[in-house]
Order: sequence, then structure tokens, then C-alpha cells
Amino acid sequence: MAKTKGITIGLEFDDKSKLKLRAIAKHVGALVDELDKIDAMNDEEAPTRLEGSE
Repeated sequence: MAKTKGITIGLEFDDKSKLKLRAIAKHVGALVDELDKIDAMNDEEAPTRLEGSE
């Protein structure tokens, strides 16, 4: 059986980029939580409009 070769990529970020990535991760986590809440609702409970979209 042949060995599978992989790819290695080295990334370096400055402090500003790290802060931006952390902010993105935080917002994505909040979005996931909101989507999980919506998925857990019954059809009768599902909102007709997203909160804050007025």
C-alpha cells in the first residue's frame, strides 16, 4: 500500500490579525447558538422574523 503524502502550510499572524480572527470566531459561535435554538423549536414556535432585523 502506498503512503499518503500530506501538505504542510505555515501561517504567521500579527497581533491585529489574531484579534480579528478571535472576533470572527466569537461571532460565529454566537450564530451557531442562535441556529441551534431555532432548530430546537417546534414549527409553531419558529420566529417569522429574525431578531434585530426590523
